[in-house]
Amino acid sequence: MISTLAFLFPYAGLGKITLYPLNSEFGQAWSCLPSYGDAKNGKPRRPPYAGLASALSAVSGQPVVLMPHTYEPVDDEFAQPAVAVTTKPLDAWTLSTAVREWERCVRKGEDANTLAPLLAAADVEQPDLAHFVRGVEEGTPHAPGWFYRVAAWNFAQRLARTPMPVPDGSRVRRIRWRMDTQGSLISWDNVTKRTTLKPKRTGYALHKLDFRVVTQPGEPLFALHVLPTFSRLATHWASTRTAFIEHGTNKDTLLRMPIGHTKNSDGQWVPYARNYASEVLEACGMDFTAWPTNDELATLQGQMRALVPAPVPHVLGKGVGTRFNKILADHINATIRRPKITQVGFEPTGSELTRPTKGAVTRAELDHALAATGSDTVRIIALFNDGTTRKRMTETLAAYTNTPDKPLDCGDHEDHRLSERLIVRFHRLRALDRVEKVDWDDELTFLDQLEDDTLNAAWVETIWNPKPTKREREAGQHRHDHKRDLRRALYERGIVSQFLARQSAPEPHDDAEAEASAEAPRDYKAINALRDLLFRVGCVDDRLREVTDLADEPILVGIHLRQQRISNRRPGAADRTQMVEVLTALHTSNDPGRPWHMDSYDQSSHDWRPQAAAEAAFGRHAIGREGHARHEEGALLARQHIESALKLIPSDRPLILFVDTEACRTIWPGLQNVRFGTGPLPGDDLRTPTRSVAVVAINTSYGEVPTPVENAASRRKNPKRPPKPQNRLYERTTSTGHTSWYIAQASRTYDGFGNAGSIGGVHTRFTLPADEWALQRKDWHSFTATQITVPHAGDKDPQQLAAVAAQLCHQSLAWDARTRHPVPLHVAGAMDRAHPEYRGPSIEPVSTPEVDETQDSV
Repeated sequence: MISTLAFLFPYAGLGKITLYPLNSEFGQAWSCLPSYGDAKNGKPRRPPYAGLASALSAVSGQPVVLMPHTYEPVDDEFAQPAVAVTTKPLDAWTLSTAVREWERCVRKGEDANTLAPLLAAADVEQPDLAHFVRGVEEGTPHAPGWFYRVAAWNFAQRLARTPMPVPDGSRVRRIRWRMDTQGSLISWDNVTKRTTLKPKRTGYALHKLDFRVVTQPGEPLFALHVLPTFSRLATHWASTRTAFIEHGTNKDTLLRMPIGHTKNSDGQWVPYARNYASEVLEACGMDFTAWPTNDELATLQGQMRALVPAPVPHVLGKGVGTRFNKILADHINATIRRPKITQVGFEPTGSELTRPTKGAVTRAELDHALAATGSDTVRIIALFNDGTTRKRMTETLAAYTNTPDKPLDCGDHEDHRLSERLIVRFHRLRALDRVEKVDWDDELTFLDQLEDDTLNAAWVETIWNPKPTKREREAGQHRHDHKRDLRRALYERGIVSQFLARQSAPEPHDDAEAEASAEAPRDYKAINALRDLLFRVGCVDDRLREVTDLADEPILVGIHLRQQRISNRRPGAADRTQMVEVLTALHTSNDPGRPWHMDSYDQSSHDWRPQAAAEAAFGRHAIGREGHARHEEGALLARQHIESALKLIPSDRPLILFVDTEACRTIWPGLQNVRFGTGPLPGDDLRTPTRSVAVVAINTSYGEVPTPVENAASRRKNPKRPPKPQNRLYERTTSTGHTSWYIAQASRTYDGFGNAGSIGGVHTRFTLPADEWALQRKDWHSFTATQITVPHAGDKDPQQLAAVAAQLCHQSLAWDARTRHPVPLHVAGAMDRAHPEYRGPSIEPVSTPEVDETQDSV
């Protein structure tokens, strides 16, 4: 059995809360508030409820939530009755004064005082939280939106009362937790510190436990997911966004405060408390903690600590490790006994996951696999400027020649045939090394001569993470990263691409004879880059067919959705979003002479095209569709667009649709746990009495999929190290008879890098021996998992579908380890990540007439 960091708790264990019911008059008064730009120089925006809740947390030292009291999403939350919820009643004078001052700040000094009287008039209630839960008997529990924010408060408070014992050799170290005003637990008094000498730096980090209340498919009880993180602390204020403060009036609770930055009279950037927290504290007669200087922050002096704002170089790594997770799970079970909680676990099924084929496509299988591209010939265009990179490319391509132990011997600017279907052409592109931005349309004109029936793909050298040299820094020059621009220019020519990072030439060996006899290390970066390039052109060998049993030859469809903000520096652009929609279709076959092949949907032509052509068409246009969204009318538009694309798939084959649960459930409500299998689902319009359309939902969300703790059924080789999950499909059936499936795994780092990779399985960061303290710089990996549900099985067995999904994660196309999603969904995500606009600047779409999207397949 796989035990997890998720716990089912009876409704009697939810406890009571303090609730201030607010009628629609409060929402109307709130709607009359002017737009404001926070406390300093932010962009004007409509005041959110969370702004006032943050200020009330600052003066009370306890969690406060202010949200609409509704069970369903609403178009206008301010038109609905609201509630203010906290852990215990607020002092009446403090509440009234704080709300009045906050409103005065929002109104830029005008003392209208419209909100405080409405809050003061509310009848304070202290109900049981269980009172607000519906749908328990049907196995679909649901509650108002604010419930999920506050249900973990009582749990966290109870857990914080008992220090967590951490074995440390013959001693036991006890970790005290302190709750913050968002309901997380912080190891405030147990800070991890590491100092390096070259360069001289000191870093600090805290352990933090976040809690998320979620539902499980068909489960009558709510599940509490515990999410441990190793939160690294900032040693300067630059760009920081969150600070923890020891509260002056409530020593047991830490104030978690959002912060901003503004320039002082000396022109220096200094932090300030957002949501007018400092002004509200002053109005209530409380002193706001003095802001520490950068030097004080770097030595943890004072009552305030700030989190690093983003992934940055740090002397401490990330992650808490599997041993900490096991100790934490045992501590929760030992501490929360009444009422009894149930640790969520998954039992093994008879479906074992296998990976008989590893490594790149073999030379013997190459032409068969390339037939899946739909082209007779594939040309790899190797673009380089550094001679060492060219040599690495020739050595890697040699695996597809008759002399795999010798580098490929060919010149530049001419085709060289490697196999019946594969040719390669090298071209030195000196513009790759230019510091400034390049006009790639002009530089790539030599590709125009290659416009024939051959499928072209570019293998391109790049300078990884371009950094200015000392001479460039002194001259004020900064090297431009060409990857986005060059990838788009290649897409414009219908060419998919894969980049290979440049490496320095190896140092010559002192002993020439020893160097000649030594076996050269494998260039895994070049090998994997070539594998990824073949993956992008649609090369599919028989490794997937060998691990699946799909007698009816279904088409496996992946539906990938992601919402992204538009970023083009135009006024109001940051407030607009676009929906990224990528659809792939893996056509299976039982004929050994016919390989499986991958198609993708081309939105510009409203047609399904071979993988490489569809990716190039996708990369030429804006990454998403404006007007499409996850909610309201935008969700309906997205659903209609995707359904129209699915209708173009050949109708004589069964379908298995793989969808990402978190991304798609607002588009198709039948994916939601509260309406699981009963609301709208993808492919509803395609089902007929003679055609099966199954839907398999894949959830990889860190906050929703229970974190694996250990394989409890396996004997321990090391008494400290939790046994890792097996390569097997696991399942869990609820009391209502609903089954969900689960695959868990250790990372490649955890498995393959010796003591450094698995150090988090033997020690915690609290108890790492001094002689191994340098390993604090490493990322300490935990086990990860994917949860699989089947909202509609069509005419198939649900467990068989879950096993197919799990096997298509375990046996990937271009990777020797497990992927988070089955192959069709993984390919769709890879197309999204390769787009030049992925999480980057948007390019204004060209206005072109669109094909009628309502046409059906013929």
